[in-house]
Amino acid sequence: MTDDRDPLLQTLFAEAQRELDGEAFTAHVMARTRSQRYQVIAGWFGVALVLAACTWLLALPIQEFAQLIVQGLAITLIDLGDSWLAWLFSPVNNIAGLLVLSVKAIRIIRKKIIGASYAN
Repeated sequence: MTDDRDPLLQTLFAEAQRELDGEAFTAHVMARTRSQRYQVIAGWFGVALVLAACTWLLALPIQEFAQLIVQGLAITLIDLGDSWLAWLFSPVNNIAGLLVLSVKAIRIIRKKIIGASYAN
């Protein structure tokens, strides 16, 4: 039986073959993982600090803008007085109710159009 292996290749592979120290490799991987974990934690902490600072600086303008929107959406459409009819229609007798009903109607119409079958 002949040996089909090239002796030169065998010597090259024998020189390149070395034992890897499993404990050192594991320690290196764990150290890198730990440092990356600390970097991620520091990054999230930095983002939280920036968001907290922006919230603190913009709290009053955002609150005033939200109040302006709420006041605008709460405008009544039809003045019904102080009767029971006013209490009955109060959830839909404002701009916000009109917007909600309009969006709902648009969604229903869109679903009817998309789901329509034109086959005979």
